[in-house]
Order: sequence, then structure tokens, then C-alpha cells
Amino acid sequence: MTAEKFETVLDEIRLRQGTRNPVVQLDTAGRTIRGRVGDFVVDRSSRRPHSPFGIVSIEQPGLVPGPLLLVQVADILEDGVREVPARRAALAGSGV
Repeated sequence: MTAEKFETVLDEIRLRQGTRNPVVQLDTAGRTIRGRVGDFVVDRSSRRPHSPFGIVSIEQPGLVPGPLLLVQVADILEDGVREVPARRAALAGSGV
């Protein structure tokens, strides 16, 4: 996946979830990662204005965040960014 495509998909998910740090699922060739997007960094210097590479940090959600994972965007499969559905609806139905 390119950094530009990742950024486009991430912006759509941010709008739907209403937050700068949405919860996503990333699929790479070797593993699937779920968590909250921390930072997304891409080299936009004059040397590489259309760099295909970037790094996204994924935090494990919860009251006490777990370890931070760094994922290179080029390792994410072409359709490997998905929104993780909110759990609130399931909890509301159970009376919690």
C-alpha cells in the first residue's frame, strides 16, 4: 500500500469514528494488527515529495495502553486497512 492511499483510507475512517485516533485493523502478509492509530509519519521532504513509504504507530486500546507497534505502510496489503466496529452497540443490548 502507498502512503497516499493509506492516508486517504485513514481520513475516511477518522471521519466515520469522529476521532483523530481511530481503531483499525491492519492486514500485512505476515500478521493482522488491531489497535488505535497513534501517529502516521511519511517523508514529505523536497527530496521525496511522493514517498510511498511511511510508518504508522498502533497502540493497544484500553485503560492502560499496551505496547506500541510500528508498522511500515508498504507492508500493509492493498486492501488491508479496515475500521474496527464499535463495541458500544453490543454492550447496550446486554444492559451494560
